[in-house]
Amino acid sequence: MAANKVPAYLVACDSRSDQRVFSGSTFHLALEGVRGGLLNSMVNLYPRGMAVWPVYARAGWWKLKGGVHGRHGFKFTDGFLDGIWKQKLTALKDSLVINNFQLFGSHFLQSHQNFGIEPCFYIDGTLNEYFGDYRDFDTAQIDESAMRQAFVLEREGYARCRDIVVMSNRTAASIKRDYDVPAHKIHMVPPGANIPEDRFEAFDVQPERHPAADRKSLTLGFVGLYPERKGLPVIADAVRLLRCGGYDIRLHVIGRCPPEIAQQDGVSYFGLIDKRADLDRFIGILRNVDMGCMLSRAELTGIALLEFLRMGVPVLATDVGGIPEILELGAGKLVSPQVSADDLAQYLAGLIDEPGQLTELQERAWQRRHNASWRRTVRELKHVLSQ
Repeated sequence: MAANKVPAYLVACDSRSDQRVFSGSTFHLALEGVRGGLLNSMVNLYPRGMAVWPVYARAGWWKLKGGVHGRHGFKFTDGFLDGIWKQKLTALKDSLVINNFQLFGSHFLQSHQNFGIEPCFYIDGTLNEYFGDYRDFDTAQIDESAMRQAFVLEREGYARCRDIVVMSNRTAASIKRDYDVPAHKIHMVPPGANIPEDRFEAFDVQPERHPAADRKSLTLGFVGLYPERKGLPVIADAVRLLRCGGYDIRLHVIGRCPPEIAQQDGVSYFGLIDKRADLDRFIGILRNVDMGCMLSRAELTGIALLEFLRMGVPVLATDVGGIPEILELGAGKLVSPQVSADDLAQYLAGLIDEPGQLTELQERAWQRRHNASWRRTVRELKHVLSQ
């Protein structure tokens, strides 16, 4: 890597749009990684132009072999992975490759040494976590044979790489326990907020808030494309209970929102906001709420929480996946993933009744806001990968 003049490349494998790979995390890490001297560039292996059609043809045939209902999960198979890596190995000769995806594929694992490529990982979770924790949500339709093949490829990739950098302590434990990887190869570095750092300068002034003694209201913020998995119904129900009890509490929602919640009293629904085209509006909404809230039942990282923390806004979140490590970057409160609307309403009522608690959380979050940046992540990755 940069420390010893070996070119380092961050590799993206599963999206045609660089800014949408891994919800934008790969793209933003690449921006700061190049600026911070960690990376030479990002290489998106997803086929473009005429190279798309052979991959689409393989995907179509693979799905047809699944029968009438087809199959899902082609990106976890050698049919996809080998097709994208064969085109790029020569261009990555004699370099360090940092993969944001859990798989390299058979062709890469059998050939990378011939090209002098040194593989590493920086991942949000293992496939064992992803397929297991998300089984009732995002991964419900993935083909069983694709998952079995993926586990074999994943284990071999971890065994052959130099370093595995993960985003949470739970993932580090999974790699040791589920894949028999020695502890010295595993490192933990939390991610950053998916907002370009150069856009923060105009917003790096703490919002004016009422003194704690005068504060009698609370505004929560929620960002997410999967409202059920991320607990929006529970949050909305707690807001409803408190408003029925006479509390001035409001909920601002960005992303997807069930119609019955969007129309609920006290809820402001802002829809889907494209950060590439309307970033200032997105930032303006986030930085002016009192607390970010996301009650995920399954979550490997939770990038939306980092976006609140980068604004200096504390968060309320469930103790799942990598959320504890994210919360430690700023300030907030962890609750059980089984938290009820009644329990949540009781806690939120306490913040309104005794506003000094919230003021303390907000001040701590503001002082620690830079921890939630990709610049901090890049510094830590440089330290780990230069050892």
